[in-house]
Amino acid sequence: MQNSADQANEMLPVSPDEEADGRVLADGHWSLKHGDEVYGPYTFEAMENYITEGRVAGHSIIAPTGSDDWTAAKDVAMFAGFFDEEISKVTSSTPSHPQDQRPVYGAKKGQVDRRKRPDTSNFLIITDVKSRHGATLEQSIMSLGAALKVAGNAWVVNCAGTAPGILNQLSKVVSKQDGLFIADATRDRTAWFNFGPETDAKIRRVWRRPV
Repeated sequence: MQNSADQANEMLPVSPDEEADGRVLADGHWSLKHGDEVYGPYTFEAMENYITEGRVAGHSIIAPTGSDDWTAAKDVAMFAGFFDEEISKVTSSTPSHPQDQRPVYGAKKGQVDRRKRPDTSNFLIITDVKSRHGATLEQSIMSLGAALKVAGNAWVVNCAGTAPGILNQLSKVVSKQDGLFIADATRDRTAWFNFGPETDAKIRRVWRRPV
């Protein structure tokens, strides 16, 4: 018999009727589409694990649970920092359906062993706070780990985690009118929140990982 945690992560098709009556609506949760089937909802942490394991690729189609805004995972700001050219080479030949994929590990050329991670990373966090949540956000940033405020809206932080993971954590204490930009200086990745589609596209053009 499955426990509740296993049941929460089990991939089950979601019918349009179930979406309509709100039974699967979950704040902060994500769904995946594979063909005509919809799977989920999954927490951010579950999605992070699927991406890390190679079971969700950049071209996998996802949307916030209850939304029809289906987008490639690599084009969703919350998850964009997980994907780069090197990972794409590893996962491009695997299907986007998480149940049909397997982790790709090994030391062969072109492969990335996702099990090897630094214990902590250096982050630059930049905020654009227009609401009254500035003090709460600052407390949350300072609680991440070793942190130093270097400007009115900028912090350098050393802590465990990833840019998308920290973004997910901090976005819970700000409003939809506030912006966040996080750069992982150790892994050379970024994640951002609430800058709009035009700025999203410009960030992707400007911030390029070295080949």
